[in-house]
Amino acid sequence: MTGWGRGVGLLFCLLLCACYDDKGNYDYHDITPVSIDTTGTGILPEYAITRFDVIDLEPNVYYNGQLVTDESAVPLTYQWTLFSSVTGAGTSTSIDTLGYERHLVAPVNRTGGNYFVQLVVTNTEDGLREFFRTRVAVSEAFDGGWMLLYERADRPGYSDLALILNSWTKNNLTTDRAYTNLYELTNGAPLQGKPIRCLDIAMSLSGHNYVGLCTDYTLVGVTDTGIEQVMAFNNFFNNAPARMAPSWYSHHGNGGISGQCSEVLINDNKVYTNTYFNSTTGERESRFGVAKFDEGVGQLAAWNAEIPNQLNYGVVVYDQTHQCFRYTAFESARFETFVEQDMEIAAFDVNHTGMTLLMGDWGVGEQRLQPYEYLLMTDGTAYRLAVANFSTSTPDDESIGIGLYDMTTLCPQVAAATTMAASNIGSYIYYGAGRTLYNFSYDSGLPAEAVWTAPSAGEVVTCVRLQKYYNSIYSASMMPSCDELLHIATWNEQTRQGHLYQYRINTASGDIDMSVCRDYVIPGRVKDMGWKFSMQ
Repeated sequence: MTGWGRGVGLLFCLLLCACYDDKGNYDYHDITPVSIDTTGTGILPEYAITRFDVIDLEPNVYYNGQLVTDESAVPLTYQWTLFSSVTGAGTSTSIDTLGYERHLVAPVNRTGGNYFVQLVVTNTEDGLREFFRTRVAVSEAFDGGWMLLYERADRPGYSDLALILNSWTKNNLTTDRAYTNLYELTNGAPLQGKPIRCLDIAMSLSGHNYVGLCTDYTLVGVTDTGIEQVMAFNNFFNNAPARMAPSWYSHHGNGGISGQCSEVLINDNKVYTNTYFNSTTGERESRFGVAKFDEGVGQLAAWNAEIPNQLNYGVVVYDQTHQCFRYTAFESARFETFVEQDMEIAAFDVNHTGMTLLMGDWGVGEQRLQPYEYLLMTDGTAYRLAVANFSTSTPDDESIGIGLYDMTTLCPQVAAATTMAASNIGSYIYYGAGRTLYNFSYDSGLPAEAVWTAPSAGEVVTCVRLQKYYNSIYSASMMPSCDELLHIATWNEQTRQGHLYQYRINTASGDIDMSVCRDYVIPGRVKDMGWKFSMQ
């Protein structure tokens, strides 16, 4: 371009600039300063808490240099959040909102880890924000205790888990904690289906166990330290069945490290087992195999013999249709019948009882880890307590049924019984019916005694359990209050509230020590309870 051309261009630009009319709306105003100050508030730069502990933080906030004392007088909003302080692959990126007030009082529900708790104060007039954060290290508290699986009062048809921690249920504990709705708080939603069983399968002594939670809709596995779901229904199987319809979940075998045990699942009226070795270091590797089979097996009871000798029996179940017990041999998939019983010796015929099995529990037997099965049964008119030895017997023994006790005339309300528990020390069982818990000393020939009544007229007993455990740890003094603690769960339909009552008992007689009762509110109808395994 020539010098003349450049001059014309420059003149043209100057003329444009001279003609430009700036019509922008510039309404300048001073920024009102907002600041967060923790001086004198007791707030720490870092906290170490246990999961579900409540964190209480109240920083001072200044607006235009003045301490905020009336929240409604200033244009400020507050948001407290919690998020992981660790970044990288595999790190949780979820952010929990804890509150919307300047004063934060909220439980920390996240699993063990390192987090930031952050406050954001926003000036709604100009959108400017001020930040404050503190570190929070969360540790788990779920390495033991007493579990309760219940149907949610606020979500009928859904289940959840509670955990009770006190000096009776966990060794060396000085605090008393009750956690409810743990499954939803950890996994975002309650567990679909009505509750069947909760069971801590002690496959490993190194802490790599999981808790099985079974409903009539599904079976899931959650971590024993954090209640995080790590196994869905399909993960339990080598080849999962097409239909999820659990009716029973349990174990089989005494849990000895040198012995072999298995999980047991009855799903869609088919029996699955998972044989495993207890290990001091290993993790779960085995899965449910093919279903046990026999075309002649009818409708199965929600039961299996839980503490047999694994090498004598692979699994023992009860056929309600044909009113008989059936077993599979160790590592076999075919159901068999027992040898013909000698009815001059046997108390009843395990191949044809003539009765329906209502409920059962394992209790006192030849030795502590060789208990018998105690079974409440009926022929439609009479009620009996049947005692079977699946611990030390073999399928060729001719007298597996070792006891049969009439309950019809000796046991009040037995026809209305909803739950039972058998002692592993004394010759008695508890059963619950209506508001009342009964103690039946079956060897005495005396009537069952009403030993406990629910405090309010609307409460009914839904579950009774004694504190015991199938694993060999049970006999190694690692379990607190072993055989000495009675758990009674109730439900009040009018108030839609459940309770757990805990008492110490005389292990020989079953008499309840009423001088001390621990009472916990449970937000649902309890179906099952059990000890949460812990290496203590």
